[in-house]
Amino acid sequence: MHRWAEHTGELQLEIEADSEAGVFAEGFRAMRDLLDGEAPAAGGTMRDVALAARDAGALLADWLGELAVLAEQGLLPQRLASLELRGSKLYATVECRLAEAPHLVKAATYHRLLLQQDGERWRARVVLDV
Repeated sequence: MHRWAEHTGELQLEIEADSEAGVFAEGFRAMRDLLDGEAPAAGGTMRDVALAARDAGALLADWLGELAVLAEQGLLPQRLASLELRGSKLYATVECRLAEAPHLVKAATYHRLLLQQDGERWRARVVLDV
């Protein structure tokens, strides 16, 4: 589940999932919906993503930021083919559709960044500069 809270020039993404990897997968789906708005399409171009960050929260912000960079390059994320987390490292393969993004995200910020386990659920919050 994810939901958006609007700010002037910002969107706050709040994510809940059953696992830490689920947070990253749900973040992907949220960015796909925001950046494209079309129903996901198969048969695009594949992009490998490898990221390392100081901690898991920073890795989540960097992951969403990388998806925004792909969109700026005309590669709209469609499907998450693979996702692997190893501590504060992420390895993923993303299927993208070649098209101009109807909406762009300037950056995923560390402002108010949160990634934590809350009982059996995981919660995250990332503010996007739009």
